[in-house]
Amino acid sequence: MTSEDSSFARLFQSVQRECTTPSDAPVKGELPRWLSGTLIRNGPGKFEVGESSYNHWFDGLALMHRFTFDNGKVTYQNRFLRSDAYRRAMKYNRIIMTEFGTVGMPDPCKSILERFASHFLPLNITDNNLINFFKIGEDLYTTSETSCPRRINPKDLTSENSDKMDLFWAFGTMTATAHAQVDDDGYTYNIGTSYVCGTKYTIIRFDPETKPGNPRKSAKIIGNIPARYMTRPSYFHSFGMTKNYFVFLEQTLYINVMKLAGSAMTKTAVCSCLEYEPNEKSLFHVVNKRTGDVLPIKFASGALFGMHIVNSYEDEGHIVFDICCYHNDELIKKFYLDYLRHGDQEGKRSFPRPVVKRFVLPLDVDKRTPKGVNLVSLEYSKATAVLQDDGTVFLQDEVISDVGFDMPQINYDRVNGKRYRYAYGNTSNNPGEFMNTIVKADIHTKKTVRWTEPDCFPSEPVFVEAPDAVDEDDGVLMSNVINAKTGCAFLLVLDAKTFTEVARAEIPGDVGCPLTFHGHYLR
Repeated sequence: MTSEDSSFARLFQSVQRECTTPSDAPVKGELPRWLSGTLIRNGPGKFEVGESSYNHWFDGLALMHRFTFDNGKVTYQNRFLRSDAYRRAMKYNRIIMTEFGTVGMPDPCKSILERFASHFLPLNITDNNLINFFKIGEDLYTTSETSCPRRINPKDLTSENSDKMDLFWAFGTMTATAHAQVDDDGYTYNIGTSYVCGTKYTIIRFDPETKPGNPRKSAKIIGNIPARYMTRPSYFHSFGMTKNYFVFLEQTLYINVMKLAGSAMTKTAVCSCLEYEPNEKSLFHVVNKRTGDVLPIKFASGALFGMHIVNSYEDEGHIVFDICCYHNDELIKKFYLDYLRHGDQEGKRSFPRPVVKRFVLPLDVDKRTPKGVNLVSLEYSKATAVLQDDGTVFLQDEVISDVGFDMPQINYDRVNGKRYRYAYGNTSNNPGEFMNTIVKADIHTKKTVRWTEPDCFPSEPVFVEAPDAVDEDDGVLMSNVINAKTGCAFLLVLDAKTFTEVARAEIPGDVGCPLTFHGHYLR
């Protein structure tokens, strides 16, 4: 292994100890005095348990990070999520629960009948929520793509056994997106896949008073979207939400349910049950938020794969839907830990760069609508929508950023579900490289500015608006960054308007802070 390979592999090493007591993170520069709150981030922190190892970046045991700001100072702490997956792994010193790319071992405490049944029933769904956070009322939950969000105490990152929410037993959903959304009315929405009475995508609304235990007491299903294929539902990671509608993208990466059903028996990883179809059409389903009804208009585009929706909003009888896209599902396959740490047989790595695409969905479509003409009348968009002979409105996208990026962020509190101008995310300096740059995209002009530093790899940037903000980009961006050469990590704070560095807080070197996926700022 070359020194360069060894340095890059540092990004995917296990954290050896927790830092459960807040520790000072020395600040270089000067933080805004108004920055007073807590940034919580989530991601994998442990890739080995005893003599067993996880196979995929999306598998590692969840490690939460907490940065607290007060009067220009920063403290840091972390803690592994006390999920069932973590507790069982620690108890038996081996991987017990199956993750995205790793098949777990049978739980020694289960009876022979329970072990047999777990091959066919969802009794061993992991709650290793390493991806994101979302709020229900004042409560903060960790989440991944399974149906078991877990509430945590944001003051010390602790959780109890009773803090787990089981959406499968409550609503029959085996999965749920890692990106639930909070509406202006205080309700939280998410979408999951259900196999009860036919395969469908189920929209769940959480009342702000919803608590773990039995969410059926206050949360409820408000609508269902029938899946295109009964035995091959689409893989999805997020969804769009506007003032009046949900937008669900049924893309052409599918989950082979028959393979998944027997995966435990055949020792097949969940990610091996994904199948990409490059010759099929992606479908856009629009759901009325008030009634839960699916609009009868059929929207379609070419094959695509995307995990993160930038934003969606309504404008002059259209829905504008922006998403970070890839040409296929190659990205997921590049995230196996062996490839990340060692590269291919020649020791080389190459990663696809995303493209940020805009689709525009016209809502005024009926029997009188002309065919074969562009139905998009928004002057600022070059995206097209054409009604075809089979009644489908075919969407042709528009690229809205000079530089492709992923892990998108916006000024969520101000412009989520509304027309916006700025988006932020991660990209690479050169094609094929792993994401090593933070980018700000002006969606109106398509121009971008970047922050980058040699050997440094930033995580998703989180936007925090200034108290007296006038413009959409008045505020700061925060991202935890790892220097692969030194192994040191720091929290970077950028002025979101000028994209200049404001300050950085050094994370204690003996703790370590691996790359994280998503974060949430609490005021």
